[in-house]
Amino acid sequence: MLVQQNILSLLHTFECAALHLSFTRAASTLNLTQGAVSQRIRHLEERLGFRLFIRMTRKLQLTEEGARLLSVLSSSLKRIDDEIEDIRVQGLRGTLSVGLPPTFSFIWLMPRLEEFAQRWPNLNINFRVRAGLVDFNHERVDVAIYYGMQKYQDLYCERLADEWLVPVCTPALSHQIKYDKKWAEKARFIHASESVDSQDIFSEWREWCLATSTKLPVEDNFMSFNNCHMSIEAALTGSGIAMGRKQLVKQYIAEGRLATPFNIEVPAKRGYDLIMPRENRHRPGVEALTDWVRSIINES
Repeated sequence: MLVQQNILSLLHTFECAALHLSFTRAASTLNLTQGAVSQRIRHLEERLGFRLFIRMTRKLQLTEEGARLLSVLSSSLKRIDDEIEDIRVQGLRGTLSVGLPPTFSFIWLMPRLEEFAQRWPNLNINFRVRAGLVDFNHERVDVAIYYGMQKYQDLYCERLADEWLVPVCTPALSHQIKYDKKWAEKARFIHASESVDSQDIFSEWREWCLATSTKLPVEDNFMSFNNCHMSIEAALTGSGIAMGRKQLVKQYIAEGRLATPFNIEVPAKRGYDLIMPRENRHRPGVEALTDWVRSIINES
């Protein structure tokens, strides 16, 4: 019977007016004018075919029919609210598929995962670690973090953190670089190409040299990896001087395990982006995970 599109709006106005027994107070609650509320009630009464209020000089009184409708309506709206809340809670159960870049996941997320698991114990997470961008059209991934510089117009994309390039090595090698004028002739340069949209393994060292107007034989004696974590480990073992990404190496610098021989960092023109189909943005499980990721990145 009541199939018109605006019937729920009219019923909501009626419930508010019935609870207040005042069109004026209902108007204030609903951010409407008193005249608009009165008009809606008249419209609803016409639709229903019976009166809902007895209009007195200074107050309203529910008719018998109005009281019956209010009783059923209040119960029904509560059930709707309860059902919506239950659906939202259900969204924090089941399985969430998350795409992550390798080194970011190892250095940033792994030490903190138990915190997330404790907060949302009923939400299972399927991590898909890969350096390249997830294809949301062909892979079962709900949300991803990606290191890059591109924009994706058909996806929701949010920059979580920018990245900077900074050479790093052991403190001992850093000391040698600062005081041995011929260090570059003996040094090994460590390269990492993880998540860089280029087949050139020397790209990040070249970018740093260009930005700092520094000439270094980065292609003469080198070691390269397609995984940043391995390049960091190589630097930690004294195998050479690595081009580090600040977000990934700063904890090692703070601990004194790595040093920055040049004390110069340059923008990488890339960063860590939160990427997902736009329709996933407000899913409860996705919101829980992304809010948590933002919080741990902002801690640093």
